[in-house]
Amino acid sequence: MPTIGHDNTYLALESEQSTLLIDCAGSPLLKLQLAGIEPSRLEYVILTHRHPDHIYGFPALMLGLWLLGCRTPVQVFGERETLRAAQALLGIFHPTEEWPEFCPPAYHEVPLKENSLVLDLPDLLITASPAAHVIPSLMIKILNKASGRTVVYSGDTAPCESLVRLAHVADVLIHEASGEYTGHSSATQAGQVAQRAGVKRLYLIHYPALTTNLNALLAQAREEFTGEVELARDFATCEF
Repeated sequence: MPTIGHDNTYLALESEQSTLLIDCAGSPLLKLQLAGIEPSRLEYVILTHRHPDHIYGFPALMLGLWLLGCRTPVQVFGERETLRAAQALLGIFHPTEEWPEFCPPAYHEVPLKENSLVLDLPDLLITASPAAHVIPSLMIKILNKASGRTVVYSGDTAPCESLVRLAHVADVLIHEASGEYTGHSSATQAGQVAQRAGVKRLYLIHYPALTTNLNALLAQAREEFTGEVELARDFATCEF
């Protein structure tokens, strides 16, 4: 549940050469501006899965980019069901018929297998593995080619061996902490995955901010993980 100052989960990734969005909730054009990112620079969108709290802002994003005069196709990546949902959401508004000079996004299917290639850019290498969620979903790994540092984002997932492998000795693991129920993980479980993977820093994300003692979440993760633990906050930055 979003709360005041704490929206649904999505991440912007900006390098000197590339700008990406991972998941697309809320008001993406507004949030990009508040984060100091020029929306017209956005080239790539990666959607982890088709649940509404991760993709419901996609039509608004496409509308905003069209209004800004962007005429280059945005490259959209996801597994098959997710891409179909994104296309269906956008299709409700008939953009190709009703938005003059609209440039449709280009869709790229990511196979549901470990270490699938998502994007190989001059400065970034992005791969994905299937999550243990209630529907098909992706976990994302980002390698900065210049620094050699890596960030892994769990997406929505229960603890799984494929995440331990994907996050092995990563510099940062951004791991959901919704709670210990089907297709999700608790802060304790996030800490256990981080410890087993040997990561350097753990950020808890996708946590129930409206109903949870956030200090308790941190304490639960720290009981299991000996590295640094932080709560992911809206507009927080992580350099790697």
